[in-house]
Amino acid sequence: MSDTEKKDLVTMANGEGFSEKVKPKRITDPKELFIFTCECGAVHFRHAGYIEILMPFMRADKTKNVSKDGVEVNICVKCRRSYIWVNEQMYEVSDLIDVKAWEKFEKVAHKATGPGAQC
Repeated sequence: MSDTEKKDLVTMANGEGFSEKVKPKRITDPKELFIFTCECGAVHFRHAGYIEILMPFMRADKTKNVSKDGVEVNICVKCRRSYIWVNEQMYEVSDLIDVKAWEKFEKVAHKATGPGAQC
């Protein structure tokens, strides 16, 4: 194996000592992986907190109840539209998200940890 081929390999490992060398494949067509695309055509999103959703349901004994779930909000880095994934459906929630507050936090996070800060 040449040095170039070795550089192209990435080691994937889990915590149990298993590792495997794989060669990353360049994606040239986002449809190849069924990648979600924003209305503006971008595919790059950032995590922007959570929305708490309430889902009504009925128990086996016919009593009505509500469950609460925190759903991750993703913001398109190009146009700032916001999306959530609920029950096998993507929803645009841009009108519910305070993008200015998110952008303010992103600046603080970048100062503290550098670009690409993780939550």
